[in-house]
Amino acid sequence: MRRPNRMLRHWFAVAIVTAVASGAPSGATQQPATAGSTRPNLRVLQALPESQLFLLMNLVSDSLGVRCDYCHVQAAPDLAKTPSNVGGWVWARDDKPQKRKAREMMQMVVDLNTGRFKGESRVTCYTCHRGSTQPARTPPLPPAADGSTTQAAVPLPSADRVWANYVNAVGEVDSAARGTGTVISGWDDRPEGRYGKVEIVVAGTDRYRATVSTADGTLSQGLDGETAWITTNTGVLRLSGSDITRLRRIAMRYRPIKERPANLQVVGVDRVADRDVYVAAARIDAITTSTLYFDVVTGLLRREMTTTETILLPLQEQVDYDDYRDVGGMQMPFRVRTSDGAPYDTVTRTFLQIRRSVAVDDALFRPPSGAR
Repeated sequence: MRRPNRMLRHWFAVAIVTAVASGAPSGATQQPATAGSTRPNLRVLQALPESQLFLLMNLVSDSLGVRCDYCHVQAAPDLAKTPSNVGGWVWARDDKPQKRKAREMMQMVVDLNTGRFKGESRVTCYTCHRGSTQPARTPPLPPAADGSTTQAAVPLPSADRVWANYVNAVGEVDSAARGTGTVISGWDDRPEGRYGKVEIVVAGTDRYRATVSTADGTLSQGLDGETAWITTNTGVLRLSGSDITRLRRIAMRYRPIKERPANLQVVGVDRVADRDVYVAAARIDAITTSTLYFDVVTGLLRREMTTTETILLPLQEQVDYDDYRDVGGMQMPFRVRTSDGAPYDTVTRTFLQIRRSVAVDDALFRPPSGAR
C-alpha cells in the first residue's frame, strides 16, 4: 500500500511526516491519533497509530510480493504522475476479494500472537508468505552433501571493545564552541527521478535542522532542545511525544559518534556491503530495538536498524553509512541511505561537502514564524 498523492511529504522521515500531515491539531498534550478514529471501514487495525498505518501496509505488500492494487481500488489514477504516486485510491472500498481475505489473515495473525505467544509479535505475514501470495507448504530439499563440516562458532568480542574500536576509528570528537556547528550539503535522491538539494546543520547534541529543496518546493524540519517542528504545504507544525523521539533519532545520524545504548550486546557476525560486521543489539524501550553493525576491519558503523513492534508486523527503518572520508581529523560518511521497506520511500543522500566548526545562528533551529 503506497500513500496518497502528497509529493512533498515524502521528502522527510515517513514516520514523522505521516503523523503531522494528518491534519490533527498539534500541541504538547496531543495524543497520537489512531487509524480507526478517521477510517471507519478499518476492521482489524483500528488501534494502530495513524502514523504507522501506511508504513505497516507497505510491509504487508512486501510480505506478499504485491502492490497496493492487489487489494485496493484505484478509481481515478493520474497517469501523468510517477507510478507510485498516481493517486486515485479509494481505500475504504471492499470490491476485491483479496482485501476481504487480507482482513481474515490479519485477524488470524493477531489472534495467534495474542493467544499463543502472550501478546508478543512472533508470527507475521512474512512468516508464512515470504514474498509470495501462496505460502509454501514444504521446505526446499537440501542440496547433495559436499563433504563439508559445520564451522565452529566465531568468538565474539565484548560490546565495550567493539564500541571502543568504533570511537577510535571515527577519531576524537572535540567539543564545538557555542555558536558553531557542522554543515552538511549535497543531493537527496529518491526512486522515480525524484531528487533535490539537501542541507543539514547539527550543533551540539540537541540542535538540528534539515532543508530539502526540490522543483515542488522547499521543506524543513528542526530540533531545538525539547522543541521539534516540521514545515508542510500548509504551514509549520510543532511535534510532540514520540515524534520528537523519532526526530532526535534522525538527527543522531549526522553526528560523528552515535549515542551508545545502555544495554548494548554483541550478538553475532554478519555481512554488509561485502564486509564482515559485528552485530550489536539493544532494547531501547518496551517495543523498540536498535541493532548496530560495526565493520570488523575498520571499526566504523556500517548500518543501524530500528525495529518497532506493532500488533501485526514490526516496523523497521534501516540506515546504511558508506564512503567515509576524513573531515578535520574525523571519519564521516558521505553517503547515507535510509529505507523502511517500501521502495518508494528509499532515500540516498550523497554529500558533496561537510564543514565543521562553522558559525551557526541559534535562531536557525527554532520554528519559523507561524508555528502552531
